[in-house]
Amino acid sequence: MKRHATPYLKLLVATGLALATGSFAQNSIATPEPVNDSTGRADSTDKTPVTRADLNGVIGQVLNVDDYYSRALTFVVPAVNRPLTLSGTIQTRYTYIQDQPTPNTFSIPLASLSFSGLLFKDFEEGKNLTYSLGFSSANGAAPAPAEASIGYTVLSTTDLNNPSLSITLGQTKKPFGLEPQSTDEQQPSINSSLYLTGATPYNFSDLSARDIGIVVKGDVLPSVDYGYNFRSPLIAVSAGFFNGSGANTVDNNQDKEFTARVQFAPPVDYYNVLRGLAVGFSFDKGERFLQIQGGVQNPAVPAKSFWIYKTDNTGKKTDSAKVTSVAAVSAVNSAPDTLQADRTRYGVDISYIRTPVNFTAEAVYATQDSAYWDAPTKGFVSYKRESYAGSVAIFFNIGEQYLKQTRNVSRPDDWWPLTWQPFFRVDAIDPNINVSGDWLVAITPGVNIFFARTTKLQLDWSYRQHENQDAQNHQYLAQFQYGF
Repeated sequence: MKRHATPYLKLLVATGLALATGSFAQNSIATPEPVNDSTGRADSTDKTPVTRADLNGVIGQVLNVDDYYSRALTFVVPAVNRPLTLSGTIQTRYTYIQDQPTPNTFSIPLASLSFSGLLFKDFEEGKNLTYSLGFSSANGAAPAPAEASIGYTVLSTTDLNNPSLSITLGQTKKPFGLEPQSTDEQQPSINSSLYLTGATPYNFSDLSARDIGIVVKGDVLPSVDYGYNFRSPLIAVSAGFFNGSGANTVDNNQDKEFTARVQFAPPVDYYNVLRGLAVGFSFDKGERFLQIQGGVQNPAVPAKSFWIYKTDNTGKKTDSAKVTSVAAVSAVNSAPDTLQADRTRYGVDISYIRTPVNFTAEAVYATQDSAYWDAPTKGFVSYKRESYAGSVAIFFNIGEQYLKQTRNVSRPDDWWPLTWQPFFRVDAIDPNINVSGDWLVAITPGVNIFFARTTKLQLDWSYRQHENQDAQNHQYLAQFQYGF
């Protein structure tokens, strides 16, 4: 509304001023009638002076329009103390999983609402103080804070050639890996990779979750293309300290979790063939106390903290059965043990995001202190569990959805270029290299259809195979994702 009100007000005010000025001129200075250059006769334009009643009428109309739009804005537009941007995302999904008791399922895996804006606007140097608040819900669960942070830009942003430095405090993403940081443009599949979505206590499943802490981000030696407002820093670094217990979870760590990531990109302009190429390295280290009693984990400790394996009478770890509650009850050593669990994770990734061809590859490795029940000694023995995982994806953008020159073009209506995004992804994980038979591989082809900038239909088929197992698993997913 505010956009439409301004032209009308300007027009009416200008008309009133023009009429008033014309009346003043008629009453104060005798202006000769204009003469037609070709005929020499006087112009027939009406020069009747504007009366006071006419001017009052124009002023009345201006006041009526001003009152109308003031009332509309008061009742329609919400009032906030600081600038606010409201956004949200909703996913509606249909899933069919082969050989499941309930193979067909409708769900709402994500419904989110986000608020962001400025607490302080620095017009001179661009050192702004920002805030972000978001809530999310999955499958009807109660909404929980997904983002709650405040950020400050330390260095000036008025010149794109300057290095950047910012600090964020609160609940936010950990700066580890490629896929946990990815946007829709970099993550075409419906489900994340196995190492981020596994049901068992993998060493990587928390990397895509938010956590409470502080993050510092910066970059140096940027390459700038002002024609497309494109900026590509040669080196970008992110580092932070977190509780390490996950989003909205009570901290149970002895020391904070440290996470860092460095990314290298070639200093090129927008049309260079190397635009979109990046190589990243990630590191994460955390430490916490874990209590075990008779093979049963303390309920106060998060369920994904560690994993316990049985051994046979020779002391060799078995390939299958983990310690269950039944086996734990009969455990000889029921005295509680405390582990000071150390967890270290490394990641390397490479990506090439440049429409129409896009490619991502990522590998992660982790070690974590754990324990297993040892039959000969009848006690818990600590050991370091090692895990590997990786993911490779290639996808194409057939259309103009991600072209910056298309996004910047003004449109008279809500038309948006239809874009197709076929993709193919392979990912795998070995949650414990000391235990055979637990490899899991997933092959996922699919296609995304973008109807608008915030609306897409996703169709995925996922084939999954466990190591040394004949059973195969086929998953078919269809999902609408839309936002505002």
